[in-house]
Amino acid sequence: MKTFLLKNPFFYLMMFVLTAVSFTSCGEDEETPEPPLSQSLVGTWDIDSYHLDDDEWIGTIVNSASITIEAPTGNSGIFTQEVTFADGESTSISGRYVLDEVQQQITMYYDGDPIVAQVTVTGGKKLLWDSLQDGYPLVIKATKR
Repeated sequence: MKTFLLKNPFFYLMMFVLTAVSFTSCGEDEETPEPPLSQSLVGTWDIDSYHLDDDEWIGTIVNSASITIEAPTGNSGIFTQEVTFADGESTSISGRYVLDEVQQQITMYYDGDPIVAQVTVTGGKKLLWDSLQDGYPLVIKATKR
């Protein structure tokens, strides 16, 4: 009986069809494209890491920090940043931002020179901010609430 099955061409044809059908289900899933930066940025971001010129501020100088970005009208909107320092003092700054979708940049305006940052949002929940502050490199990592 075993040799009969192995010699039967119909058996090989059925095995090939079953194998081919199973491999089609192993195809790569289509990736869901990231929404535009203007949509991804809206919300409150808890800052996990504030790395300025090789110094980490979160957990040393700053206990906690967050930034809330309101929905833009056109390409600009309002942001608010909350910071609680290690000594218990807290501060809040607010200003206007302008978004450049093509360059993946955000420019923030408040009391002083504008700050231009390259911004990447991944999975809708993780933010990577790369800019200069007072001439020093600033890298911020944040998680969306």
